[in-house]
Amino acid sequence: MTMKRLLTRRALLRGAGVALALPWLDSLAPQVARAQATVYPRRFLPIYFPNGTANYWRPDGTGQGAAWRLSPILQPFQNLKSKLTVLTNMENYSAFRPDSPSVEPSHGRQPGAFLACVDGDKVRGEMKVAEANGISADQVLAQHPKLAGMTALASMQVGLSTWYSYCDGKPCSISRSISWSSATKPMYKLVDPLEVFNQIVGAAGPSSPPGTVDPEAQKRIALDKSVLDAVLENAARTRNRLGASDRQKMDEFLDSVRSVEKRVTGVSSGMGGKACSPIARPTFSATPNSPQRTTETYNKGTHADVMNDLIVMAFQCDVTRVISYMLEDERSEFVYDHVPKRKFSATGSEPGSGNCGNYHGAQHAGDTNDDFSTITWWNATKAAELCAKLDAIEDGPGVSMLDNSVVLFASCMHGGNHQANELPVALLGGAGNTLRTDQHIAFPATPGDRPMRDLYFTILNRCFELDVPSFGVNTKGKPNELISEIIV
Repeated sequence: MTMKRLLTRRALLRGAGVALALPWLDSLAPQVARAQATVYPRRFLPIYFPNGTANYWRPDGTGQGAAWRLSPILQPFQNLKSKLTVLTNMENYSAFRPDSPSVEPSHGRQPGAFLACVDGDKVRGEMKVAEANGISADQVLAQHPKLAGMTALASMQVGLSTWYSYCDGKPCSISRSISWSSATKPMYKLVDPLEVFNQIVGAAGPSSPPGTVDPEAQKRIALDKSVLDAVLENAARTRNRLGASDRQKMDEFLDSVRSVEKRVTGVSSGMGGKACSPIARPTFSATPNSPQRTTETYNKGTHADVMNDLIVMAFQCDVTRVISYMLEDERSEFVYDHVPKRKFSATGSEPGSGNCGNYHGAQHAGDTNDDFSTITWWNATKAAELCAKLDAIEDGPGVSMLDNSVVLFASCMHGGNHQANELPVALLGGAGNTLRTDQHIAFPATPGDRPMRDLYFTILNRCFELDVPSFGVNTKGKPNELISEIIV
């Protein structure tokens, strides 16, 4: 066993159908590992929101520290400003064409390029297949030998979509998945939180065949049992081996697992799930199992909150270090009536009257309308809450999980004009002190903004040290370049 592997092992609590990984506990670390300098895991979390943004996204001022101020839509990140970088004038149209930011049909094409920076139409034509795209940046990372085998799951894909979006006449895999493990394999997201929970707590144990349900998990759910019931004996033995500080950490962690499990089960049940079988979402029509708006049993805000907790849990247990998170399918038609409308101006926002409406409809109502602005602000709020949770958990003394992560919060298009330039892009976290933070960088809008492919090229090579020779496509013929402005 290599030293690298020793430094990343986590203690497991095992039981019927459960292999729950504990956070790092010094008491259980091999003696040789304790004698070495700590190697913290680095994580990648791209968070995708659809439809672009209203005009209240761009920060005021450029530079670092006091030289710039958060925009009204980005105000939810105020407590994390010191760990935030906003990139203005990023583009992804050069993956499709060299001369214009207009890429149509926008909702059916641009999402596929979000993490892959290729033209899915061209890939399908070259391969002569009905469904294809490019391998996405998260999967380049997950499959690289440097990370392969380090965690129970190479990656996870999660999301909040409760019904299928319209696909603009293109393969629906392009607008319903941002992760692709190969040119022909989309990695569809899990939307049922109990299904995600079961994947996390069973990740290190025997897995059921794809498309089937773990019989032990199904039995546990049917009997209304907790995963902790399955590991009580193992947990008691493990606890006896711990020092006082680690016993407290373990108790707090198990309490949080049970709390998340209770809320996960409630949300899943309200969606018509409980994960006894994966929720089969229908085509573009409303059904009781596919809420398009708030119902008596479903609230997207609660769904987002529990999915945030699951992402934190997966990272804290080191089940995986790569998670892609779609806050919605592209061209979302969800009615955001759970979100109170806010009134926006150039300097901020304040509570307004009424609640928000249809997301895609709001996008088409103008780039300064309060519906569109508020929904984007709500997405930013959920991303900020997730990052705050990561920042509150220590990887080590004075170092948080967020400090060792790269969180990308971004969309595939600008906004109401549907164009693939001036993309809303924000980075959070320090990636193990490899990224500069607390800055707003505005790249020149002419001759053509800065390609997104360069951002992923920089993250893969500088944050994760993969030595990837190139990434994505540029129809202008430009080679990849590191974005030096974000590198320490």
